Amino acid sequence: MIQDAWQSSLNKATLPTDLIATWAERDVQESDGGIQKRLEQVGRSLMKGYHTAVTDELEAIAPKLNEIDEELRGFAYEGVGMGLAQRDFLTPSSQNRIATFVAGDGAAYANMVYVGLGLMLARVGRPIEPHLQRLDNAKGWLLVDGYGYYQGMFYWRDSLNHQVISQPISGYTRSVFDQGLGRSIWFVDGGDVNRIARTIDAFSLDRREDLWGGVGYACAYAGGAKRTTIEALGNTAGAYRLHLAQGTAYAAKSRQCLGNQSVYTELACQVLWGVSADAVADSLATNGETPESRLWQHYRARIPHPVRATLAA
Repeated sequence: MIQDAWQSSLNKATLPTDLIATWAERDVQESDGGIQKRLEQVGRSLMKGYHTAVTDELEAIAPKLNEIDEELRGFAYEGVGMGLAQRDFLTPSSQNRIATFVAGDGAAYANMVYVGLGLMLARVGRPIEPHLQRLDNAKGWLLVDGYGYYQGMFYWRDSLNHQVISQPISGYTRSVFDQGLGRSIWFVDGGDVNRIARTIDAFSLDRREDLWGGVGYACAYAGGAKRTTIEALGNTAGAYRLHLAQGTAYAAKSRQCLGNQSVYTELACQVLWGVSADAVADSLATNGETPESRLWQHYRARIPHPVRATLAA
């Protein structure tokens, strides 16, 4: 009964049911309609992964997700991370389901699964510190990214309007939180580049690089925008254009490693880098740095990007 009640609550709260109302309250003036449509696609994919994870055995999850379009499949694996985390919280077993899954069928999408764990922790209000103590840095950062994203998407009045961080985090962990928070801004502000800039300008200077990096990642990986929107975004970013562009570079790298290229990633790289997404991904040095900067790096420069050797049938 507890699980049924929690699942019912989760289904209602995981995705925004009235994005237009959110945009109106946030004074979004020139939203890119493609972003709303894209968010709906992302949401359906995420919920497919979530429902599969809470109802099916581990070995049945990956085959079912192969039914989802490759370009959207990563979002489904974030949903899997949410669903498996819920099962681990409610019905603990001798094996951690997330760890077992990413060691097997979910290995190629492990990064997305750990982002999903962060989404679930934010959803149920659990502290993240105990999990960070158990995970290595890469997995912990992905968790924090997911937590930051969820806070921005569903608690934006606190997280964006008042710049509240709900967890006692500091140092580089806060930077990762802000990159996840930046991803949420892409959707919550509906691609309105002036509104995005106003949102980020309300934050202290030491948080803005990470926020713009998160916006760049979401712009390229989740996508939904037209060329003119991305061009305007690059111009509006001003001194933070490189941080925005670096976010798109790691979106390109993630998609290249998984072999699930997207027209949105390609477009963002063409606009902000002037070359193809594959060329941008190939330009990333082995230490994760882009040739143009050694001052600031997206946290994804410091995590491994699993390569899927063969595409799923």
